[in-house]
Parts: sequence; C-alpha cells; structure tokens
Amino acid sequence: MKFIDMWDLDVRPGQLTTWRPKTDSLRTADWIPDGRPASYLQEAHLHGALRSAAEGRRGPSWLATTFELPGPLDLDALRAALLGWVDRHETLRSRLRPVVDGAGVTRIDRATLPSGEIDLVRDDFGTFADSGALRARIENVLDEDTDPLVWPSFVFLTVEHGDSTTVCVGLDHLNADGYSVLLIAYEVVQLYRAALEESDPGLTPAGSYLDFTGPEREAVDLLHDGHHVVRGWREFVAEGGGRLPEFPTPVTDGPDRPATAQNGGLDWLLDAAQARALDVVCKQEGGDLFSGILACLAMTARNRYGQERFRTLVPVHTRAQRRYLRSLGWYVGIAPVSLPVHAEDGFAQVMKEAGEALRIARPLADAPLGLLGELLGHPLEPRFMVSYMDARWVPGARRWADWNARALRSRRFDAHEVYLWVVRSHEGVYLSFRFPDSELGRTVVPAYLEEARRLVRLVAAGL
Repeated sequence: MKFIDMWDLDVRPGQLTTWRPKTDSLRTADWIPDGRPASYLQEAHLHGALRSAAEGRRGPSWLATTFELPGPLDLDALRAALLGWVDRHETLRSRLRPVVDGAGVTRIDRATLPSGEIDLVRDDFGTFADSGALRARIENVLDEDTDPLVWPSFVFLTVEHGDSTTVCVGLDHLNADGYSVLLIAYEVVQLYRAALEESDPGLTPAGSYLDFTGPEREAVDLLHDGHHVVRGWREFVAEGGGRLPEFPTPVTDGPDRPATAQNGGLDWLLDAAQARALDVVCKQEGGDLFSGILACLAMTARNRYGQERFRTLVPVHTRAQRRYLRSLGWYVGIAPVSLPVHAEDGFAQVMKEAGEALRIARPLADAPLGLLGELLGHPLEPRFMVSYMDARWVPGARRWADWNARALRSRRFDAHEVYLWVVRSHEGVYLSFRFPDSELGRTVVPAYLEEARRLVRLVAAGL
C-alpha cells in the first residue's frame, strides 16, 4: 500500500456519499466518565490544536485510507461493516475534551460510549464526472469532519462506480498512527464480506488503546532529570547545539520563515527482487535493510554536503504487547539517532554505525518529546525524521493491489520539516517524502533523494 499525499490520489468518477457517525446519546450523562487518561501524544496533539485555533492557523491533521469493494454496493452490509469496525476499536467511541479548571489549568477529560451506541447518517453529494473535483470534495469533507477537538473526529465516504465502490476512511491523527491506517482496509473488507455472507469475519481480537494509555503514563512518570533516558536525550540535544536534527542542508532561507505549504511525493527505491538482494547484502555485513538504507542516506549527506555526522529522528512503535498488534491507536515513540560518517568509511562501516546508533536510540523512544522539553527547559521541535515500516506482514497486505488500497495524509504547512517514510511491501521498497515548497526545498531535497536512491541500488547490486 502506498502512503501518498491527497493531491496524488486518483479516484474514478462516481456518486459520492458521506457516512457520518452519530449517537443519540448527546446528553453528558449518556457518556460514561472514563478515568483512563489521554496518552502523552494525544494530550500534546490536543493542546497544539487549541493553540493553533487561538492563533487562527488551524490546519488539518488527518490520516486516511481508500480501497475498493467489488460489485454494486450493498448499503446495509457496508453499514454493518462500518459500525462493526467502530465497535471493534474503543478509541473511536471515546471522547477527549479539554477542560479549564478553576486555577486556569487545562486538563483532558475522557468519556466513552459502550459498543452499539453509534449510528451512521448518510449524505449524498451527487455524481461527480471530474476526478479533480471529486478529489477536492473528498479532501474538503476530511478537513471539516476530522476535528480533534470535537467528537467524532472520523468520517467515512463512498464513491459508487457501478462495477465497484471506493471506500474512504478518514480520521484525525488523535485516533491512529500510520500502521493503524494500514490495518483498516482488511478489517472493513472482512466485515463487509461477513455481513454479505452472514458469516464470521475471522478477525483477530484487538486490544483497546484506552488500556494502553494508563500504563504508558505510569512508566513515563518514572522519568526524572537524572534518568538514563533523559540523560541520553540531553546529550543528543547538546550535540546539536540545543536543537533537534534538521535536514543536512538548509531548505528555507531563514529560521523565522512563516509556515510554508509542504511539497512531496513517492519514489520506488527498489523492486521486490532488488529489496531481497539488499537484504542479503546487509545481513552478510551484520546489518538489516533499514540500517542499510539509513547508511545510504548518511553517506549521501557526507558526499553532497561534507557532513561527517548524520543526525535524524526515527519513529519507533510502542506495541510491545501482542494484544495491541491489531489495535487502532497512536503507538509511536521518537528515537534520536546520531552516527559518524568519516570520509574514508565505506558502506559496511557506515551501516555498522547506523545499526549501533539505532540500538542505542530505541530505548530513548520511551520519553515523550513534550515531557523532555519540560525536563530540558525548552521545547523540542522535530524537523528531520526518517521512518521505516515493513508492511509485508500487515493482515491483507497481499490483497492491497486487488483492492487498489492507498494510505493518505492531509496537507501540511511548515517551513522546516523534511520527513522521509521508507516502506517495504511485497512489491519492493518505496520512499514517501515531504519538504517545504520553497525554492531551496525544491532544489536540494529531490536531488539528495535521487542520489541516495542511486546509492541504495548500487549497494543492492553488489557494486
């Protein structure tokens, strides 16, 4: 499944319908007060949304997926599938509300509905003959109906083509991480087929993200100024002169540039055969595919910009318990990666350094950036991130091409962020990326990525 930006979505013309979640339990008393806290990521996300709203610069922060169901759409079966999916994931039936107490402190209160309390309201937008207009309308619905500050912050859409139907599931980042988005198509397809056939969907039980958040906070509460995780971050931030890593060369013309629309795209690094070949090369040298690709990115920064230390942030999943493997939620920590890239070092040595840097960094992902900012005395703003996901083992991965499944992310406005997402699928390895749509960004980032891709392919070829 490709993770693409909204502007790259190609959806066939057809009849557009929204399916908005609703509940008759609108009274406060009908929502069950829930003592399970918001996760650190959720709390930081909500506070950020409140600040942005107060400053009049709110932007979308949703993730989405699209996929196709074959044949004419059975409305009752799809309704049953979507409601079954909402019942499966408790986080979708849970409401987080910022509340200001008497001392002026904002806290996050949670209330949750039991399963079976949600319904769907359909709204027909008519038939669209132009794919561009249809894509714009879908984006508009996703922007408007996934506000993290209200419930529901998720929405469903369908585009009926006659011979098939495109389904779109969109939800604010508050509810899900990128891996969660990859789970959706398979689950909804299974639930839809089960509704049609009156059979069991055969889904593995999914733990509740709400059961994860309390233990997460208890573990984080053990962190303190002298904790080894905090010391590791302090050293990493000091190494960068008090800042988190930035792209190896400037992508904007000044530190105070206002928010800029982000550009981006997707390139295939390797086909399936090349990916297997790179895997073999890396393992022969004691590494793995991600440490090998990270080494190529580091060597490219050295070769182009003379940098002999490569620094970046790497997302790490926090689904340590098996019950959360199929759970919808925001199970992500951030790890700080720093490795030397000396002028004389070849691929094998740099990959060794990358592997060691990842090993050291992973335990540091237990500390949320917001808390670290408090402990270190200044906010930490991520600007350069490299993510890796092996999606071959996600349920339904071999059917994604049959379903024309895609993962989407909303538009983003930032003058400094450069994010790279490396994803391995059964088709190979692709690189999805974003960068500021500035003159510098458009010049340096694509050229850097093209050189890195050439190096990755050379290594895979054994050259």
